[in-house]
Amino acid sequence: MGVVIAHGDVSRALTQGLFIQCLAHVNSSTAPCRGCHLNSLGKITAKARQMEKEAKELFRSYLTHQGLLTSELRQLCDEAIQWFPTENIRDQPKIVMLQELYRTLVHMNDALENIRKQQQVLSTPGAALHGKLESTQWAVKGLLSNTVCTLCLEGVLPNSRRTPERPAATNTFQQKIDGCKVLGNYSKFLKKLARGSGKKAPQALRDQRKRRKGTKRKEGSSRS
Repeated sequence: MGVVIAHGDVSRALTQGLFIQCLAHVNSSTAPCRGCHLNSLGKITAKARQMEKEAKELFRSYLTHQGLLTSELRQLCDEAIQWFPTENIRDQPKIVMLQELYRTLVHMNDALENIRKQQQVLSTPGAALHGKLESTQWAVKGLLSNTVCTLCLEGVLPNSRRTPERPAATNTFQQKIDGCKVLGNYSKFLKKLARGSGKKAPQALRDQRKRRKGTKRKEGSSRS
């Protein structure tokens, strides 16, 4: 008899495996995390910017395919989801931000798996939405890998909080609304992540940047 594994367990097993692959005696300066780029944090920002546009397109595609384009239905899609951060995680200390990102991506991977299964019934075979959902899930897994690598390089174990229990949708309409809530919140989350911190840089740092710009202008004018 085969063993049935819950989606949440699959997500946790996936990320634990990624961490094990990256981790190689983190405390040793001669044994960095295997397969991890030293600028993994920079790769997170770059990938988030790329994924932001794709997330918007996926959300619009989902609304169109599911017939949710009216303003009343769109309002239902704007409702918050418990496991998405309410604030911009880029305003948090680095390790806290990475742990929150890791936790959110694990939940998102699980939610995408569920949406894709629902769409096998709700959408016609070969619909463009299927490909967009699959592409998004691969992108989420890639960003999750970068996050695990960055945590590994910091010598920190990923936070392994369980995925909140998801109440079973009672009908087709509720499945559609649940899916659009996830994808709408995901798009907003990536927008914040890609734009960086919402806090202003300290005054001293802003003054330093102004001086650098002034120096560059002077150098440019003297050359001309």
